[in-house]
Amino acid sequence: MAPNAPNLAALLNMAPSAFASGDIGMLPLIESLSDLRKEVERWAGDESLGKLSQQDLEALVAWFNRNFFRLES
Repeated sequence: MAPNAPNLAALLNMAPSAFASGDIGMLPLIESLSDLRKEVERWAGDESLGKLSQQDLEALVAWFNRNFFRLES
């Protein structure tokens, strides 16, 4: 993974507990992989995560899709 792998790992470790506890609030309507990618890019703009590479962004999109959204390509 890219140099920001610890940030990516922290986000992936936090996500399931945030969903389970309800701390995440209202989720945007995501009906396609394009919508999911836009949302991941929006969240990736959070400065606390550091700069994520395109490879990290795609890994996040794939992880969220596989574990939560199950959208078709």
